[in-house]
Amino acid sequence: MDFLTLCAKRYSVRSYLPDPVPQEALAEILRAGQLAPTAKNNQSQKIFVMQSPEAKAKQQQLHACYGAPLVLLICGDEEIACNRPVTHHSMAEMDASIVATHMMLAAKSLGVDSTWICAFDHDMASELFCLPDHVKPHLLLALGYPAPDGTPSPRHTDRKPLEQTVTYL
Repeated sequence: MDFLTLCAKRYSVRSYLPDPVPQEALAEILRAGQLAPTAKNNQSQKIFVMQSPEAKAKQQQLHACYGAPLVLLICGDEEIACNRPVTHHSMAEMDASIVATHMMLAAKSLGVDSTWICAFDHDMASELFCLPDHVKPHLLLALGYPAPDGTPSPRHTDRKPLEQTVTYL
């Protein structure tokens, strides 16, 4: 499948089958994240794979993740991240976002669907997973196979015309 078709077919799944994601697929998804570009290639991402019953129970306190059999907690390490030269703003969240996007698209290429979740208590995540202050949680990435009712949102294909989002200067 060509890249634009892959992008068009990827959607946020909000109901998953309990079927596990094969370890080989997970390894490839994580490798795609490793290959993602980050500011100055500092690779500030920290990815936690929720596999143990204890980790899954903690993740459930943050968000049910639509019943996904596999969830990644994607964080950024502020001590490692590059800072913008003028504003000194950390690039850790941007790095984590690029990494997550690479992983979502890699997952889709392998037939694994995903949902990007940022609606959770980030402070609670830091507490539950004993994250050091410099490691900030940015998103949960739910991964798995869609249940029959795990279809795209009716708005999934709504796109503004490029003329509304792109300006040629």
